[in-house]
Amino acid sequence: MPFFNSDIYYSTHGRGNTALILIHGWYQNGSQAWGALVPHLESKYRLFVPDLPGHGLSPLTHDLTMERNDALIQNFIHHVKKTYRCKRIVLVGHSYGAFAVQRVIAVTPKSVDAAVAMAAIDDYSPYTKRLISILRIPYLLVLLYYRIQALLGLFPYGDRMLLYANMPEQLVPGRLAYAKIKNRILSIRNSHAYMRAFLGARVAWPGAKLAIPSLLVYGERDTLTHKSWAQKILPHLQKGGVVVIPDAGHNVQISGALVVARHMIDFIEKSFHPRTIK
Repeated sequence: MPFFNSDIYYSTHGRGNTALILIHGWYQNGSQAWGALVPHLESKYRLFVPDLPGHGLSPLTHDLTMERNDALIQNFIHHVKKTYRCKRIVLVGHSYGAFAVQRVIAVTPKSVDAAVAMAAIDDYSPYTKRLISILRIPYLLVLLYYRIQALLGLFPYGDRMLLYANMPEQLVPGRLAYAKIKNRILSIRNSHAYMRAFLGARVAWPGAKLAIPSLLVYGERDTLTHKSWAQKILPHLQKGGVVVIPDAGHNVQISGALVVARHMIDFIEKSFHPRTIK
């Protein structure tokens, strides 16, 4: 599989001249975040699934800022256009990835043709107090803190059962095993780098509404990102829509993969071929 800028791993799937660039969230890699959704989309679109810096197979080789990740995504979009000659680009993100998608389209709306944001927020300030409290934990106690969080199924290890809801019980990892999986994907050191970058981060919406077609997707059972966030984001979108997926959690693209795929296909086809939709 290829690398972008020497250290950003990504995989490609599917075919066609419409590209979907799938940006995963915090504490995931591309394969884990999008593996359930890709099979439902690859017959219609060309899919690009990168690992963000510090996650999965992509190392964190520099000081992390939201601005650097925004620039990385913008450069990756250009790479897909130039290297694979895709005519249309749909930028898709989940959780932090959705936040990053909104930041990119707010600053460079003409860089893509449509956007899908799942479990989206546009401002990290409601989480600032929690992030600061974790960052203040002395280094020698950090591992103990994370172990307790894992045993209790709390931040950042929640949503475990909704993630594995469709798997046989014997294949579902225990809470500590699940935490180890998460920490292999994103080390505690790199996790804290993201926490520091999240402090004060928000989407710099322009004064005028964005004309780019945008779809917001939320899970009905998401206890981390409530669907009410959509009401804060929609006023900035001229062509914005919202869908809430029944029985899905924060990882809505996993626990509700088939339904999410249907909504995405419908949204993309209506955005690009409105006359063909009855």
